[in-house]
Amino acid sequence: MKQIQNVFYMVIIVILTNCSVGKKEEACKYYLERDYKFYCNGLALSVATYKEDRNLAQVITSNITLVGCATYFKKKKECESEENQYLPGFYE
Repeated sequence: MKQIQNVFYMVIIVILTNCSVGKKEEACKYYLERDYKFYCNGLALSVATYKEDRNLAQVITSNITLVGCATYFKKKKECESEENQYLPGFYE
């Protein structure tokens, strides 16, 4: 009876908060895509518009996007750990 009650509460929470239920790995990757993916897109754009005579602002911007993209891939690797494949996770 207690287990049915917990499932019922879980369904109500998901419906009211508009969340998705999945693996913790999926939730982790979802939030990474939302928060860090634009760095890699910006890096591709800055490489496409590369000029030899860049000013300081362009160099700083490209360094920030490079570090952000590297952080994205590092955290994505952490999301893919074996323990996250079996834990439940909530995401929007």
